[in-house]
Amino acid sequence: AGAVLTNFIGTTGASILLIRPYMRVNRYRLKPYHIVFFIFFVSNIGGLLTPIGDPPLFIGFLKGVPFLWTFENLVPHWCIAIAFLTGVFYLFERKNTALNEVDTSENYSRKIKITGAHNFLWLAAIIASVFIDPNTIDGIPYLEIHGKKISYIRELLQLAIAFTCYQTADKKAMDSNRFSFEPIKEVSYLFFGIFLAMIPALQFLETSGKGANLSAGFMYWSTGIFSSMLDNAPTYLNFLTLALTAHGLSIADVNHVRDFVAGNGKIFVAAISVGAVFFGALTYIGNGPNFMVKAIAEEQGVKMPGFFQYMLKYSLPVLLPLFIFIWLCFFT
Repeated sequence: AGAVLTNFIGTTGASILLIRPYMRVNRYRLKPYHIVFFIFFVSNIGGLLTPIGDPPLFIGFLKGVPFLWTFENLVPHWCIAIAFLTGVFYLFERKNTALNEVDTSENYSRKIKITGAHNFLWLAAIIASVFIDPNTIDGIPYLEIHGKKISYIRELLQLAIAFTCYQTADKKAMDSNRFSFEPIKEVSYLFFGIFLAMIPALQFLETSGKGANLSAGFMYWSTGIFSSMLDNAPTYLNFLTLALTAHGLSIADVNHVRDFVAGNGKIFVAAISVGAVFFGALTYIGNGPNFMVKAIAEEQGVKMPGFFQYMLKYSLPVLLPLFIFIWLCFFT
């Protein structure tokens, strides 16, 4: 359910919305692997199907990749990954016998109650604002810098919606969820530095990548490996830039991007998209929500594995066979 929902409200939105209820549901048997698989499903791999789902795909949408392109082309990759992870998660769950020692005879109403449901209206407004793009809708005000249309109405609107949502939120519900800005602050500081450092790399690729002989497999593994260590959003942008430049096109031209994904570039964009989204789950810094979910879980007393322990104990043994299988099926 989380993997599906993340395509409508994003990996960050779904992670924030679901992580605390998910931990409460499993409170008598909560183990670190529960949080790790939540990161796999909800914070990364589930968001492959729409630009709203994961930040790198949203960057692709801003650059000119059609909104429905990922859904039309990447559903098989998504289904294989989700089915595989569900099976592995089931194997972990079978070994968890913690409930055997807990008295679960307590009576429950078995009813679902949502406090602060009016905030879903603000969530819908945020999602709707995504489509306010001066490159696709005529009449939207924009700033023109070096011939590029730079949006600002959408961003101002989203900030206003977020502020209003926070001000009108049910404070008791926020307290019961132990809501704080600390996890998102940690993420913001880290990724602000990463994005800033990527600017010279983008400029280098635009000038030196012309005529490069690239393959879909190379783009898949390269995008994936760099995504796991440098965050998947700027990595996606770097390798999309490289793919376009190698074919004599420019990332700065929306029409170039649209022609590329509709023609010979389709396999390259698929490889870059899947690599960025899937490999973001390999480390805590592969995608913004990973670090945030870890911080929230630790706030709640879950003893999460460290950076390298996460990789050696969970992500590499579980995800690497999946990534190899995806490569063999689609990108060799």
